[in-house]
Amino acid sequence: MSADSFSSSPSTPWVALVPLIALVPAVLCMIDIVRHPDTRSLTPQAWLAICAFGNVFGLVAYLKFGRNENR
Repeated sequence: MSADSFSSSPSTPWVALVPLIALVPAVLCMIDIVRHPDTRSLTPQAWLAICAFGNVFGLVAYLKFGRNENR
């Protein structure tokens, strides 16, 4: 495969939205952690790291196991 085959593909605007679709939920969870630092089972800093580097599994884990129900 040559380098020309990669550069000749058509540019589509929705391809630029794919990283945003993955990034927005992570940012929303991180904002939630900062605004409500009472978390279960781990420190807020640990949950921030999990949400930042854990992709979808980290976000679901925070929502299921880390988010404090008494708010």
